[in-house]
Amino acid sequence: MRPASSVIEALETKSDKIRALLREGYLRTQVAEFLNIRYQHVRKVAVDAGIEAGLQRGIVVVPKSKPIPKVRADVAIDVLIDAGFERLGMWITDGAGGISLDTSAPRDAGVYAFVVDGLIKYIGVSRAGIRSRMSNYRLGQTGQKTSARVNQIINEHITAGMVVEVYIAMPPALEWNGLPVITAAGLEAGLIKMIQPPWNKMGVEG
Repeated sequence: MRPASSVIEALETKSDKIRALLREGYLRTQVAEFLNIRYQHVRKVAVDAGIEAGLQRGIVVVPKSKPIPKVRADVAIDVLIDAGFERLGMWITDGAGGISLDTSAPRDAGVYAFVVDGLIKYIGVSRAGIRSRMSNYRLGQTGQKTSARVNQIINEHITAGMVVEVYIAMPPALEWNGLPVITAAGLEAGLIKMIQPPWNKMGVEG
């Protein structure tokens, strides 16, 4: 792969530079950083041009010394969608002062994100299944502190006329030297460090 500066040296517009760098093999995040532009700009140009290159999927081994990168709040959901997160639905009022999902959640284990106005507010993981975890939030039982706390926050936002969306991902289980690895739990922890959602308290919850 050629140096980024060589790839774009004869190009004038940002869009041409974005397309050239993506076709050269650079990731969307790298293009945004190199050109000092918003991630959404890179994403829009790629989508408009039908360029699927620039997305990093699957497992990549990184050096231990490499810190977890921080992602700006206004682009975090785009980064997650590009990585494979999908919109499940949104929270709505149930007519009795409570909340419920407007769709059925999968029974599989996975990671989920609550999003308000395009901003990720909460990241969680469910090892017992996303449907079961969403049910806990819906009930908001006082014996489950996190569920009760997040239930109240969601309810307050919905009552105020705001939309609280749910995005999910279900990464496959892996093995390390023949030992089982629960990837969802590691993904949740990494995303919380990367995004630092305001509704998450005391590190990893879920």
